[in-house]
Amino acid sequence: MTRLVITLMFLGACGGTARTGPTTGSTEPPVAKKIALSWGIEKHGEMSDIFLATTDETGKQVSHALGRYKGDCAVITPARAMNAITGVACRTGATGTELHAVVEHGEDVVILQLGINAGVTADPMAREEVARVKLPLGAKIEAGS
Repeated sequence: MTRLVITLMFLGACGGTARTGPTTGSTEPPVAKKIALSWGIEKHGEMSDIFLATTDETGKQVSHALGRYKGDCAVITPARAMNAITGVACRTGATGTELHAVVEHGEDVVILQLGINAGVTADPMAREEVARVKLPLGAKIEAGS
């Protein structure tokens, strides 16, 4: 009886193949997380509703309402000092508002609002937070089209 138990233990310990990956049966490598940011601008007379859209690697898109701003709005590339990956500016003549999308700690996109005046260099520290969008940790975040 002792031999039988030892033999079964030996077969159980040595039998089968080692599994080193996911056991879902998929042979494709996992898809890396990727998030593209883009702006939505919906004009209502002299005002515009602004949205930030996040699109993941599967094509799933989520729209985040950011508020209503006065003026003609357009997507911009913020000044380098703003440390933002994309932005939108709403202008009424020489004044207006800019919204900047800043990546924080690789997992949050913080939308910051800044008042602008023609001929005046904007101070990055004068911006105020409007919204914060949580993203998957480790996702590659880029400005979309």
